[in-house]
Parts: sequence; C-alpha cells; structure tokens
Amino acid sequence: MAVKLKDVIEEMKAVVAAGERYPAHEKSRRVLRLAGEFLSAALGGVDRNGQTAILMVDGDLGQLIFAYPEHLALGNVLPVDGKSFAGQVVTKKQALLENSVPQEPHKDFFERIPDPSGTVRSIEKMIASPLMGATGEVIGVIEVSRAGQESQGPSANFQARDVANLEKCCRVFAPFIERTWIRERGH
Repeated sequence: MAVKLKDVIEEMKAVVAAGERYPAHEKSRRVLRLAGEFLSAALGGVDRNGQTAILMVDGDLGQLIFAYPEHLALGNVLPVDGKSFAGQVVTKKQALLENSVPQEPHKDFFERIPDPSGTVRSIEKMIASPLMGATGEVIGVIEVSRAGQESQGPSANFQARDVANLEKCCRVFAPFIERTWIRERGH
C-alpha cells in the first residue's frame, strides 16, 4: 500500500509535537527521512531507482549542505551557483526539470558516492524545487532523481505534473523542515 501525503504530514506533525521526547537531531532526521522516502517512492519511482536529496542553504558560507540522505549529510556541500542543478534552483527561485542529466554540465561528485547498499548509479533524470522559508527566502532544495539504466526510455521521463507535485510537497514540507533541521557534523 502506497503512503499518502496526508499520512506523511500527520507523522511530521507528531514528530514536531513530541517536544523534548526526541533529541533535536533525531527530530531533524525523522522529518527529512519522511519527506525523502515519500518523494523517492511517489515521484522517483522504486522501479526506476528513484532517489531524493534534500539540501539546505547556508547563507553565511554561500553553500548548499546535504541534509538527506543521511549518508551524504556529513560534510558534503555544493556552492550556491549556476554550476549545479540545486544551485540553479536557489538562484532562480524556481523548479527545474531535466530529463537528460548526463548531457548537461553539472557537479556530479555526489553521484560517485555509493548508496547505503554500496551501489553507484549515475543520475539520468531529475526534478528539483526550492523549499521556501516562512519569510519568503529559499531555505533549501529538494531534488528527486531517477538513476541508472532502469530510468531510461521515454516513459521514464519526468513530466510537468511531476514538477507541480514536487512543488506542492515542498510547500507542505518546508515548515516542518525549517522548524526541525539541524546541520549534521562529520564524525
């Protein structure tokens, strides 16, 4: 049975309402995991190696910090510039759809980092949307991608409706992420 957006929202509300029953870092991880797992399944597609990355803006340093998945959240950063898809989303404050990622210039170092299973898959297709803070500034970016050979073929392309759905999810998830996110520090 597929998880519904309203169920994810209820779980996020419960995490926030838990007060001090959870350490702050655990609240942050749980909210990010709920968003990431939902989007990977709903938009990325399990059968297409759907993956989600959540990056947060560090305005002081001019960088995007990986917040999710957890294996990338320990010190991996990107500059906020037009040389990465996430940087483009921040600078333009708008969503992005790219169905030919390998042909577009982009920073790909994190694509070479194995996932928790030890598998490395190149990103083939991606949609991304800004996370907007309460005061209207971009606080982060959510990228949903399809990786590896399984994502090939015209039927695997992201569509405009996928971008619209990601933008909706970003509007819904942003307040929870903004309220709970704590930067992970490397070990």
